[in-house]
Amino acid sequence: MTYCFSPILLSKISERFRFSRKKGVFLGVLGISVSQIIFYFSLEPIPFLISRVLEGFMAGLVWTNLQSTISDNAESNHSKYMAIYNFSWNLGTLLGFLAGTIMLFFLGDLLIIFYFSPFLLFINIFVILFFFEESAKIKNLNCENETEERKKVGIINQSKKDIKTLSRYYIPSTIPVLFVIAFSIVRVCVLFTYPIKSEILGFKAYTAYLLSFLCLITQTFSITFASYLPLKHFKKVSTICVLISSVIVFFLGLSTNYVMFVILILLLGFFNGFLYSLGLKLFLYLNIQRETSKYSSICESAIGFTFLVAPIFAAFLTAAYNDIDLCFYAFSVILFLILILNFVYFRKMRNSY
Repeated sequence: MTYCFSPILLSKISERFRFSRKKGVFLGVLGISVSQIIFYFSLEPIPFLISRVLEGFMAGLVWTNLQSTISDNAESNHSKYMAIYNFSWNLGTLLGFLAGTIMLFFLGDLLIIFYFSPFLLFINIFVILFFFEESAKIKNLNCENETEERKKVGIINQSKKDIKTLSRYYIPSTIPVLFVIAFSIVRVCVLFTYPIKSEILGFKAYTAYLLSFLCLITQTFSITFASYLPLKHFKKVSTICVLISSVIVFFLGLSTNYVMFVILILLLGFFNGFLYSLGLKLFLYLNIQRETSKYSSICESAIGFTFLVAPIFAAFLTAAYNDIDLCFYAFSVILFLILILNFVYFRKMRNSY
């Protein structure tokens, strides 16, 4: 709930008090760390919920500032840094699943996860303090030798070419919003709706975590690869991804076979990775075009809003009709509607240069 508005609110506060990117990320991680320290004292419902509220609020400082560091410098190699960013947070999620599984396997105590998590966050604070670098114009950096200078000049020339191409486009902000909403809906299907269906079908509990892990593997690959995709291919690729995702989600409702679930969710992770990466890239392009960082906060708020509303919608639908499969069918229809809107808004972008 708090992450629906905190990215936009904290972005405005950061601009008002002129926080540097480093300070914004540091304060965000510090706030999350303080919230998780509560785990050491109590995991009772009220303290736990207070911690989660604070954690969701302070996360709005972290992700928006990390994304904005990529678009702050209009002459940097955005595709490269976006690929590193996308690969890193997906790899972190994968390692988190793996570390949790290993600890639970050997120790058999779920509480250890809550006690170990703040320790990892404090490591992040150390990394931010000593290794985080503020955005800087490449052309103003001092080079140690002529070879490095030539290399950087080449990057600048290529970046300027990309910026010149980008300036020909008017990008409706609705397009990337649709992409991240579609991405979030698919994630809700994998992380929320499918585990409920898995329980109903009598599958073992660990199999739901395994499918989430497999989904992230294919998503990590595609989300990194899509960071390098040229703007001219966005319409075709996004159309394919939304269409196939809609069909796969529909078949998740029809299927009852675990092997089929594995195949469908592996494919879903692959195509979903493209949707997030294309959406993020368009948001960063909008930041560059309009010399702002507000679109990074819009991106994260849209994700937070969808993660809030979609599970509630699924819960009400399931309670009303006592059929979890209706959620998959409904989400499939929503994705198809996003596909139609995608066509409409991409036509506006195409006719504007």
